[in-house]
Amino acid sequence: MNKREIGRLLEEKILGYIKEIDPQARLSRASGASFDIGDVVSQDFYFEAKKRNTVDFTIKEAHLNHLNSQVPINSKKICILVNENKNGNCLVTLSIDDFFRLIKEVYDGRR
Repeated sequence: MNKREIGRLLEEKILGYIKEIDPQARLSRASGASFDIGDVVSQDFYFEAKKRNTVDFTIKEAHLNHLNSQVPINSKKICILVNENKNGNCLVTLSIDDFFRLIKEVYDGRR
């Protein structure tokens, strides 16, 4: 399997999870070719998938910064970086502002 095919498996894994919540979610058109933002797009999120060939997770600030820099100024969508290591474990990274925005929405929904 080549790198593109390996990356596509992670994108499809993410899509499977988010489609349970947002049936309109989809894979980006021509992922990596700047037609869309991120690899998976849903109503509220942009996901960027990164597959690593190591056991340790390497989170590159440049990947999250690049994803965030592509979002239109007035968009409320949250950017999420998903890293998968060679053992198939996944780690999700997002900005602290976006994290606490999600936490606030959860708490506001309980009131």
